[in-house]
This record gives sequence, C-alpha cells and structure tokens, in this order.
Amino acid sequence: MNNSNNGAIEKNDKIKKDKVGKTTVWPLIAGAVLTGFSIVLLTLRVIIPSVILVLTGVFLIIYWIYITKKKSLRFKERNEFVCICAICQHNQSRISVTQKFSVVQ
Repeated sequence: MNNSNNGAIEKNDKIKKDKVGKTTVWPLIAGAVLTGFSIVLLTLRVIIPSVILVLTGVFLIIYWIYITKKKSLRFKERNEFVCICAICQHNQSRISVTQKFSVVQ
C-alpha cells in the first residue's frame, strides 16, 4: 500500500516538473483566432467590430510574447545560482556563501 502512495507522489512531482518549463499558449491561439476572424469580418465590410477584434488579437499576441520572455528570464535567474561546490550539497550558491561566512564570523 505504501508503494502505491509513493508512486502517486512521484507522479505528482513529475507533473510539477513538467509544468515548470511549459509556456502558456492560450493567448497566442486566441490572438491568432481573433485576428483571423476579424480579417473575415473585414472582407464582409463589418468595420468597427473587426477593428476591435484586430486590436484585441494583437494585444493577446503581444501579451503572449511578454509572458514567454518573462518566464524565460525567471528560469535563467533560477538556474544562475546553482552551487558548483561538491561538498556543501546546496541548491543555491547564496545559501552556501551565507552559511560559510556566518560560520567564519
């Protein structure tokens, strides 16, 4: 019974790790669909709603680009502080340095 519980925990950890690198795609898809639909409305000469949909679609695409860039910067910053010391066993070098200097003082 304990093994099945450990398997479920490992599966949840794997799902969480998989979601860390994923980017949200719905703003890109919604922006593309809205822009395409507005082009169809422009061909039917429905001007004002199509302009509103074009602006909304472009905004969603720009928002998706912003989310992607922000997430990649956050991921770079998180991986930047990996400790290379084989002795300390810490995940971040800041922890290693603060503990080392707190012991010295």
